[in-house]
Amino acid sequence: MSSRLSLSNVKIKRSGRTILHIDNLQIPPGTFAGIIGTNGAGKTTLLKVCCGLIKPNQGSVEFDDTNLAVLGPWKRANLRKRIGYIPQAAEYNSELPFTLREVVAMGRISVRALLSPLRRQDYEYVDHWIDKLGLTNRRNQTFRSLSGGEQQKVLIARAMVQNPAILMLDEPGSNLDFNWKYQITDIIDDLYQQTNITILMVSHETNLLPRSCGRIVLLHQGKILADGPAEEVFASDALEIAYQCPVETVEVAGRKYTAIKSKV
Repeated sequence: MSSRLSLSNVKIKRSGRTILHIDNLQIPPGTFAGIIGTNGAGKTTLLKVCCGLIKPNQGSVEFDDTNLAVLGPWKRANLRKRIGYIPQAAEYNSELPFTLREVVAMGRISVRALLSPLRRQDYEYVDHWIDKLGLTNRRNQTFRSLSGGEQQKVLIARAMVQNPAILMLDEPGSNLDFNWKYQITDIIDDLYQQTNITILMVSHETNLLPRSCGRIVLLHQGKILADGPAEEVFASDALEIAYQCPVETVEVAGRKYTAIKSKV
């Protein structure tokens, strides 16, 4: 089955107002697309629509040749097993002392049959991703005792143990210090290079989009203002329209830094 993601005439309405209207968005398998835009542009809403967490008021969201928009909750949840979704903030009850390994294993539980226990092979897969992300010495620590960057690594591992066809990340560098921001985006870059998994990544900071992010979707007021190769979108006038100020983009070591254009 194809893992192409396709949105057509999708509308999301809140309190009678359309907050997202996507006429057409096609994400072929193996794409790495960055989703950018100002606060309130609809980035997080778009991501949640793509992974089936929000049902559109209108239109179709097709994944694996199935329209998520018309599926019931059970079938939609079953299809989402092939989608690794990492939200801005971990939905985690800090009163529950889960270990790092247990949190990663939750991703594997989600792809097993209901009430089916994990097998030895499942735990081998869990440990593989814990080791791959450099968390081996932390595996028995509680999730809440980890640093923000380490927690983000855990969430990536939890998503990857699902063996997803597509990985969706919402601001994976948010609330992290300078060093951790780049560590996390380098990890995402490596994942793409090694697996060629389809990736959708929302980022408020354009410089946090990894080098391998070859496509940019620029949102403005809930609509796609620009969509194309990163070099073309960053060189277009669309950024100034979206951010409502004169901007320029400078590339440093393969990363795109967008800033207000100097008057000097």
